[in-house]
Amino acid sequence: MNCGGRSREVLENVSADSLAKLAGVIDGANEIALEGHELRALIAQLNFLRPKPEAEQEKVFSELAAKHLPALADQFRTDPSALNPSMRLMNLASHTPYFARFLKTPGGQGIAALHVKHGIADVEQADKTALMPKLRSWIQVYRGQFAAETSSRCIASLTSDPTMRTYMTHFKALSEGSLHKCGGTNCGRSTSTGGGQLLQCSRCKSAVYVSSLHLLLAKSIRGKRGVRTGLHVSR
Repeated sequence: MNCGGRSREVLENVSADSLAKLAGVIDGANEIALEGHELRALIAQLNFLRPKPEAEQEKVFSELAAKHLPALADQFRTDPSALNPSMRLMNLASHTPYFARFLKTPGGQGIAALHVKHGIADVEQADKTALMPKLRSWIQVYRGQFAAETSSRCIASLTSDPTMRTYMTHFKALSEGSLHKCGGTNCGRSTSTGGGQLLQCSRCKSAVYVSSLHLLLAKSIRGKRGVRTGLHVSR
């Protein structure tokens, strides 16, 4: 069974661009999937990626966020289906510094509210009223699947369930923490070694470190020795 792909070999070759192609945000899905089977192929690629080492997964999701978040966000805004391709990929990239930084840009405005992951303050009452019947129907349609669980969480968020609000606050703090705390292994300090501002990676413009040594160690651990490094003072 080819899981919607042109071949198993093609499906196993997972990259940020291949995921973006199958999600429909850049051209080239026909190179990977049979016509009409793009979603199946996307799920297959994610399944092939899941057992890979964490460093390999992080590289793919970080590159996906760095290159394709604006296009994924645009698609997400226009696709009303539950757990659509852009939502799947944004979920997987939401822990990266790129995602947290993107939410603070004009292109990321409203995504947090729509995603029902970082808060519901920006969701208007009319939108909440329209969403509730859809969410309840998705719980039935996707019973026993992740989409049903996600819909239940959305309902809890939109109805201001105290437990969910606590979870969202915690998740938001973790997500945005990568912009303000050193990304070095077991560090997490919020000031540089000399006591000043953290140094920002000049390549990704997102991750910050207390020193160039912590940046180099982080890249080494994640198998990125070949990536050009550079630092400047974070603003």
